[in-house]
Amino acid sequence: GGSRNVVMAEPMHDRLHATGSCHDNEDNFLRWDSEDQEELPDWITPLKSMKRNGGILYLVGTSHSSERSAGRVREAIRRLKPRLVMLELCKRRKHCLSTDAKNRERPAYCGTCKSVCHMSLMGHGGVALLAHLLSRFLEKGAKTSGTHPGIEFQVAAAEARKQRASLILGDRDYTITVQRMWASLSIFDRFALCWMLFLGAYIIPWETKRPASTAQHLSWMGKHFPRLLKPLVSERDEYMAHVLRYFVDEGNSVVAIVGKMHVQGICRSW
Repeated sequence: GGSRNVVMAEPMHDRLHATGSCHDNEDNFLRWDSEDQEELPDWITPLKSMKRNGGILYLVGTSHSSERSAGRVREAIRRLKPRLVMLELCKRRKHCLSTDAKNRERPAYCGTCKSVCHMSLMGHGGVALLAHLLSRFLEKGAKTSGTHPGIEFQVAAAEARKQRASLILGDRDYTITVQRMWASLSIFDRFALCWMLFLGAYIIPWETKRPASTAQHLSWMGKHFPRLLKPLVSERDEYMAHVLRYFVDEGNSVVAIVGKMHVQGICRSW
């Protein structure tokens, strides 16, 4: 049988309340009794609910498109056998779960075009342009480096089916994130960012001019446009922490598959 269901987290939008840093309050970390269970590897961050009958969260930080990260995801789900598996995806990026090599790119491209057209019709032409250029920028990077975007999510979904765990698509809607990115920039920065993305996507060879991984792409953008880090990283950290806390407080064991750059932010918002 397959995974029991896929839970969409989109209804939980902006009512986010950070409640302190898990690094500042060690009680938020789950302490393991070595006699009961062997120590977890350092790439799994365990967090517990503060409620009496709450559950357990296991954060697995990944490098998107990394075969090694995909292996760790598989190991974590097999070992921890969670009730729920949360992915750093939203409904609009569900196509990343496709394992069909022939159809993987086409749904992604069509999904992006659909979102771009919708935003354009709603009067957000600039936002639509940014969404298109950002998508093409990341696609070209993946093709050039020979990586497989979303492989860790595909592995997680397959392993969740084997463990009969439900999937949670727990990231903020992609279009909201792009709109927030656009709103954070000045007119000059909007033009500069779109121009740099255009050059990276269509003109400049990646081998010598651009970083290789998705995390490096985002770090590169954050270095040149610091205002992007809040909507692109910090706000999504808070959103995902809010979604995860909801399910963990209900007593569920949850394995969350997120990019490494989100782990500390989720901990701070826990």
